[in-house]
Amino acid sequence: MKLSISTLPYLKDTSALLSNLQTLGGLCALESATYSNKESQWSILTAQPYRIEEGYLDQSMQAKVEELLNTLPLTDHSDLPFLGGVIGHATYGSNQTGSGVSRVTSSLYTWAYLINHESKVGYLVYWSDISLTSLQCLISLYSESTPPYSSFTLTESFKPLWSRETYKSKIDKIHQYIISGDVYQINLTQKFTAPYSGSSLNAYGKLKAQSHSPFLTYFDLANTSIASASPELFVKVAGNKVFTKPIKGTASRSNNNNIDQDNIEWLKKSQKDRAENLMITDLLRNDLGINCINIKVPKLFDIESFETVHHMVSTITADKDNETSPFKIFSDAFPGGSITGAPKKRAMEIIDELEIDSRGYYCGSTFYYSANRNFSSNILIRSFIFNEEEVECWAGGGITIDSTWESEYQESLDKISRLMQALEN
Repeated sequence: MKLSISTLPYLKDTSALLSNLQTLGGLCALESATYSNKESQWSILTAQPYRIEEGYLDQSMQAKVEELLNTLPLTDHSDLPFLGGVIGHATYGSNQTGSGVSRVTSSLYTWAYLINHESKVGYLVYWSDISLTSLQCLISLYSESTPPYSSFTLTESFKPLWSRETYKSKIDKIHQYIISGDVYQINLTQKFTAPYSGSSLNAYGKLKAQSHSPFLTYFDLANTSIASASPELFVKVAGNKVFTKPIKGTASRSNNNNIDQDNIEWLKKSQKDRAENLMITDLLRNDLGINCINIKVPKLFDIESFETVHHMVSTITADKDNETSPFKIFSDAFPGGSITGAPKKRAMEIIDELEIDSRGYYCGSTFYYSANRNFSSNILIRSFIFNEEEVECWAGGGITIDSTWESEYQESLDKISRLMQALEN
């Protein structure tokens, strides 16, 4: 089976290409709108999967994902992050709790466009024996101009599912659980909905322009499309090195530089946010410990700035042996502790009780698992789910005993309001 890699001109604006690819079905875009580090230098665009597997995130799905990947021979002669392979999407949920088990759609993609935003060059990776579209056709699609996809319009503004009073009652209940010793922290999220008309791909373009996020995702599934402006890396595996970067701790951005710097300093010194971050860092150290050794925390309480907020981010590294599958590490650590709370099992049970409505793909993950055995995944926060006539989104944060409902309510709005406004304009 032959792999070819073609060099292409740099493509800064991918909107026309995405529109072209959407007609092939199974469109998936893993993009970056900020190029500050190696994790966010690349955009990966593909469509027309060769084969699809669906099921629960369990040992059976682990076997299916490995079988899909093994359709392509192990390839390590290129340092590109993705050389064809499996791209999957997992809903929020866990086999550790009695409800809300995660469902996964995993697809084998035999070609993909890769765009490096630092070196400003594009590539097309292509497995000739099993790809459903010719190489020349894909090269033509890359540079072909196309009429813009239809516009996107919200026919009404976003409305929260909960009133402020309801939100306060949820925080009060969490404090009761913390006092009783059930949990230390709960990640509570509230839901917003709005009716819309037009193209969800157009909406994704608006989110990308507003967010400047490093782990953007867009994908089409049946009658649903998902657009995520995620800032959060979940599990990444390169060779035998494993990385995760939990986010816990948020401060708002300001157009006034002095105020913005004050907000950063406040976040650095916030004992509440440091406590939140430390709890989740310990939780993820424990989750990686199922499969990994030499677990270290080279960065604790780092501040990273995004378009809409500042975040407190820690970095955890570990080593795996040659026999351990990256997908098993991902599955055993899923869902990310930053969007559950601690301890994870009890936190998820309380989330099921308080939130009532399923999160679906929100707080789930998109991952790629390449023929060179690179693996990377994000957490689908800042996500918008487009059904036939309604778009849904959520926002939340970690609730500890020191949380006040007013500040947590405002923090949730800080995280999502600019993105909602981008779709309303």
